[in-house]
Amino acid sequence: MIGKRFTVYSKQRKNYYLFKMLLTYATAVCIGFFCCFPTASFATIIQIHKRQTASSIASLTLQPPPVSAKNETKNTILETFFSNNTEQTERDILKLYKNLFKQTWEQSPEIQVARRLLEQKSSEKYTAWAKRLSPEVNLEISQNHFFNKDYSSDTSSTQQTQETPVEKYQDGEDVTDWQFDLDVPVYKRTLSLAVNIARLEYRIAVNNLDIKTQEMDSTLHALLANYMVSCYKLLNLENSVVISEEHMQRIQRGYELRDQTKLALLRAQANLKELEARKDLNEQKRDTAFRELLDYTAIPEYSPVWFWLNELLDTEERTAGCINSFSDLKNSTQIMQNFLVQSASDENLRDFFIHNSLLYKKILLERDLGKGKARKYTQTEWPSLFIRGQLDRKADTRLNDHSGEGSIGLVLSVPLFSGGTVFSNIKTKDMAMQITAIQEHSNVLHTFNSIANKKKSIASLQKVYQKQLIHLQQQKEIVRLSLQSYKIKQTSMQDLLTSKNRLIDAKNLLMRTTADLGILLRQFAWELGTPFAAPVILPDVSER
Repeated sequence: MIGKRFTVYSKQRKNYYLFKMLLTYATAVCIGFFCCFPTASFATIIQIHKRQTASSIASLTLQPPPVSAKNETKNTILETFFSNNTEQTERDILKLYKNLFKQTWEQSPEIQVARRLLEQKSSEKYTAWAKRLSPEVNLEISQNHFFNKDYSSDTSSTQQTQETPVEKYQDGEDVTDWQFDLDVPVYKRTLSLAVNIARLEYRIAVNNLDIKTQEMDSTLHALLANYMVSCYKLLNLENSVVISEEHMQRIQRGYELRDQTKLALLRAQANLKELEARKDLNEQKRDTAFRELLDYTAIPEYSPVWFWLNELLDTEERTAGCINSFSDLKNSTQIMQNFLVQSASDENLRDFFIHNSLLYKKILLERDLGKGKARKYTQTEWPSLFIRGQLDRKADTRLNDHSGEGSIGLVLSVPLFSGGTVFSNIKTKDMAMQITAIQEHSNVLHTFNSIANKKKSIASLQKVYQKQLIHLQQQKEIVRLSLQSYKIKQTSMQDLLTSKNRLIDAKNLLMRTTADLGILLRQFAWELGTPFAAPVILPDVSER
C-alpha cells in the first residue's frame, strides 16, 4: 500500500516538473517573439510622415507618426511605404513659379542693373548724336581792369588816333567784354566714332537685357529645383532617423532582456548617429540653397511666396510631385528632340546657334565695339571740317548798347606733325584689332563647346535616368522581400534597415537626376537660341 502511494506521488511530482518546464519555455518564447517581431506601431513608422510648416522657412519640424496610425492594417502600411511617389505631379508649383518669376523680374539686382544700363546707354546715344549734328554755341564774358598802362609803345596807328581804353570802349578803366563762339561740325572723326560707339553700346545693352531675362528663367529654375531636391533629401533622412530611433529602442529593450547582443546594440546606435549627422548636414545644405534663392531673387524672407512654397513641400509625395512637374522632362525632351538626336551634327548646331542665339549676337556686337574703340587711337590724325563763327562786342560802344560785330567761315583743320605719333597710333590700332578678332574666335569656340557638352550631358543623364528608374523598382522589391523574410526570421533587422536606406537613397538619386536633367534641357535650349517660353510676357525693348 505504501509502495503504491509512493508510485502515484512520484508520477504526480514528475508531471509537475514537466509542466513547470513547459511553462518556462513558453514564457521565454513569447518574450523573444514580442521583442523581435515588428509590431503595428513599428510598421507605421516606416510610412512617410508629414511635416508642419512653421512661420519661417528654416523652422520645418519633424512631426511624429500619429497615434491613430497604429490601427492601420498591414496592407495599408505597405501601400504607403511602397507608393510610387517619384512619378507624382504637382501642378501648383507652376503657378508659384510664375509668381516668383514676375517678382524676380521686378526686384532682382541683375535685372535692375541691366534695365538701368539700357537707360544709361540710351542717354549716351542721344548725347553722341546731338554733338555730331547740332551746332555748339558758347558765350564768353570777361571783366578787365586797366591801370598804369603805357601807350607810348603802341603802334603808329594807335598813336595817331590817341585812343585810350575810355575812348575805345567808353567804359572807363574797367572794361566788360563779351563774345559768342559758333562751331558747326561738318566732319570730325572724334564725333563720328563717338556716335558709332554709343550706338553699339546701346545695342549691346538691349541684347544684354534680353540675355539676362532668358538667363534669369534658367538660373531661377536651377536654384528653385536645387532647393526642392534638398528638401526632398531632408525629408527622407528625417524618416530614416525616426525608423532608426525606433529600431535602436527595440534593440535596447531586447538587450536589457538578454535577447539581443551588445554588438547589435552598438550597430544600431552607430547607424543612428550616422543618420543624425547626415540629417544635420542636409539641413545646412537646404538652408544654403534657400539663401542662394533669396540672394538672386531679392525677395524678402517672409514674403508670402515662400510660405506658399513651404506648403507645397510639406511631404515627400508632394515634393516629388513638384520636382516632376517643374522639370517636365517629357515635354522638354520632346521640344528639343530634333537637336538631341544623333543625326543633329555639330555643324547643324553651329548653324542654328549662329542664326538664332543671343549669345552669338552679343559676341558680334562686342567685336564691333572693340574695333570701334580701336579706331579711336588714330582719330586725332584725321582732318576736320567745320563751320566757325564769332560775334563779339563792337568797338566804340558801351556795354548797354549790346552792339556787336563778328565773322563766320568754313574751316579745314589738317594735322601735319605731332612728334611722329601717327605711326605708333596706327600700330596700336592694328594690335587692338587683332586682339578683338582673337577674343571673338575664343568666345565663339567657348560658347559653342559649352552647348555641345550640354548636349552630351543630356544624353548621358537620360540613360542614367532610365537605369535609376529600374534600380528604384529593384530596391522596392528588395525591401518588400526583406520585410517578408524578417517575419520568418530569415533576415535581420539590420539588413532590413539597410535595404530601406538604400531605397531612400535610390529615390534621392532619381529626384536629383530629374532636376539636373530639367535644368540642363532649359540651359541647352536658351544658349542654343530656342528658349522655352517664359512665364510672363515682358515689354519689347528695341532700338529705334
